[in-house]
Amino acid sequence: MTPLAGILLPVFLLILIGVAAARTGLLGEAAVKALSDAAFLIFLPALLFGAIARVEFDRLSPGAALAYYGAGLPLYGAVLAVQLRRGAAASAAAVQALTAVFANTVMLGIPVVRLAYGETGLALLLTIVAVHALTFLTLSTLVIEAGAVARGRAAAGRSSWRSIATSLGQVVRASLLHPVVLPILAGLAWSAAGAALPAPVDTTLQMLGAAAAPLCLVLLGASLAQFDLRQGIATAVVLTLLKSLAHPLLVWLVGAFVLRVGPLPLAVATVTAALPVGANVYLFAQRYEAQVGEVSAAVTLSTLAAGLALPWLLLWLPGR
Repeated sequence: MTPLAGILLPVFLLILIGVAAARTGLLGEAAVKALSDAAFLIFLPALLFGAIARVEFDRLSPGAALAYYGAGLPLYGAVLAVQLRRGAAASAAAVQALTAVFANTVMLGIPVVRLAYGETGLALLLTIVAVHALTFLTLSTLVIEAGAVARGRAAAGRSSWRSIATSLGQVVRASLLHPVVLPILAGLAWSAAGAALPAPVDTTLQMLGAAAAPLCLVLLGASLAQFDLRQGIATAVVLTLLKSLAHPLLVWLVGAFVLRVGPLPLAVATVTAALPVGANVYLFAQRYEAQVGEVSAAVTLSTLAAGLALPWLLLWLPGR
């Protein structure tokens, strides 16, 4: 077994465990919902706060991150705009846009980049990881909360400037107190303060954070078992193509021809973009009951695509 296969195979096995648990009745719909809530409210916040609080931002070189977000943000905006124009709800549009750009940067990204590019490449990856959730999860939260407030205003028939200001205040408040955004902001504040996490706190956060990814993948498999592929596979395929093909291609084009970053930052950014959809997107979809089956299928398909594409990409890209 190749080292890359050894990194990707556990993802499929965890998904299959979830499928088997759902098929045999060990994980029913109510259990999946309860565990998803626990992951979203406990494990994911611990992962986000701990990861960001440990980052020393002043030591990170921005080249790889500029290429990654220089392509990722426009792609996110384009998918969001198309879905909203087609009449999709804000939650469904945000989840689809998130699926198109949110990579599995921790569970898969760290071992893959370390394997291919060593500690120097890993340091470049951290420039992407450091603001990955801050950028895309916070943006998606704002879109969804704004959509919810807009629906409330439309139902109440309010349109005055005072009601608009009130609505904006509600969006900001709901976003800041969100279980994804709040730990990110707290982690940024802790990192900016330059203080180390106390050892018992750091250990606790690491234990909770380590449980987040496998739990998400098992729950994702359980959702996939309940998903009617005949109804949503087309959407899942489109999302997989956006994530596994359009995203890395755009990152490479922006990095090589617009920003002209060096070979190693360009390689790290492109490989990161080619990683499969992050399991955190599933939690987002489950939380807002939007595109859950489609996201589950897209995570699985994009992981398969990464297994096929990453070996060739690592051989073709310069920087090793």
